[in-house]
Parts: sequence; structure tokens; C-alpha cells
Amino acid sequence: MNNLLETYVNELENVETVGQFESFIGRLNEMMQQEEFEFEIIQNVRAKAKYYDNKFSNASTIENMIKAKENLIFYLKYILNDKYAKPLKDTQNCLEGYLKNFYLFLEAFKEVKPDKRATLTTENLDAIQIKNEYDLQHLLYAVLKPLYNDIRKEVTEDSGRGSVRSDIKIPSLNSIVEAKCTRKSMSLKKLTEELEADIVHYKADFIYFYIYDKEKLIKDKQNFEAYFSKEFDGKKVIAIILQPVTM
Repeated sequence: MNNLLETYVNELENVETVGQFESFIGRLNEMMQQEEFEFEIIQNVRAKAKYYDNKFSNASTIENMIKAKENLIFYLKYILNDKYAKPLKDTQNCLEGYLKNFYLFLEAFKEVKPDKRATLTTENLDAIQIKNEYDLQHLLYAVLKPLYNDIRKEVTEDSGRGSVRSDIKIPSLNSIVEAKCTRKSMSLKKLTEELEADIVHYKADFIYFYIYDKEKLIKDKQNFEAYFSKEFDGKKVIAIILQPVTM
């Protein structure tokens, strides 16, 4: 989100006329709503963008608009520097660490027996299983939602080579979380090809692959994770593999 907002700041700095400013403000408000910026930020942007339209003096109107423009630029740069840019690294580390420990949630949710006074039963929990990527995506989205308010599921975007749909997108981190679940009809070659294609098509600074390898296709888990956990064409890729144990 910070990269997108920086693009708008650069555009605003080149605005010179009242018409350009009004058009820009409309697009800025629309973008912020689509990207689910905090309500307080959207309200502040609207307040900073207001200026007095002097019906008797175009020069005065332009002067008022320029002041509003300068105030808005200052505020948007403040957001970039203090709200998004500085915490980004720590927040990314938090997301990566949480995904790497996602199995702890599954373990606690599925394997710890409910109290006998609970209405949930072991039979209820046993009925919840990860059988495909949609099941995994649903659980990942649910546990990440409290951490990232702007998280979105199944986001379709234009890659420049056609439309692509990401499983989970977190705009504030410019990150994508892609859920992969191996199946009996899938080969290791097919899984690798899917990952490589996703890296090419997705537009994000960070791409996380969460691979639920229930069919144990990946024989060398450590090397597989290491191969895909690096930078590809300016995108930071992190692969996390969970191979459930069946007793």
C-alpha cells in the first residue's frame, strides 16, 4: 500500500490547476476506499483537501487550492514515513513468523480435547479437515484476519498477461499468501510449475506460499523451502511447508 500511496503523492506534486486537483482528489478517495484505508485517514485526507472557492477571484481560488495541496502532501508523506514505511519490516517478520507457526493453531484447534462442559465435541472437530486448497485458504484467512484489517480473499487483478487471482492479499504489506494443498493426482513437477507461474504473474513485493503437503510429495523439505525462499525478479518469496503426521 505504501508504494501505491507514494505514486499518488508524486502525482499530486505535479498538480497545477483546480480541475486537476479536483480530479485527483476523487481518484485518491476512491483508491483509499478500495484499499480499505483506516476511516480516520480517509476523513483527514478529505479535510486537508478542502479549500475556499472564491467566486469573485480565480487567482484567490488557485492560491487556496495550492495551500490545500501543500497541506495534503505533507499529511500523505507523514503517513508514508511514520505509519507504513517504518513498521513494514517488523510487520513482515510478524506475518512470516505467524505462518511458520500456523501448525500450532491447527494442533491446538484439532488435537486438544474440548472441556467436557463445552458444546464443541471431539466429533465436531474431527469433521473439520483440510482436503483441498480452499479449506486451507479459509483457515489461513480466518486466523490472519484479526492481525490485518485490510486482508482480502480471492482478489482478481490484471497481471499484464491476463487476469490472475490470489488466494489472500494484504494490501498494507503489498503481500500475497497463496495456499497450496497437495493431492493424489498432483506430481512434484506440477507443484513446482504452479509455484513458478505464480511468482511470475503475481504483482506484490512479498509472496508467501503455504504448502500443506498432505501427500508427502516433497521429499527434501528443507531444500525445497530454501530454493523458493529468495528474491525472484525483485519479489521476495517465502515458502513454508507443513507435512502433517498421520499416526
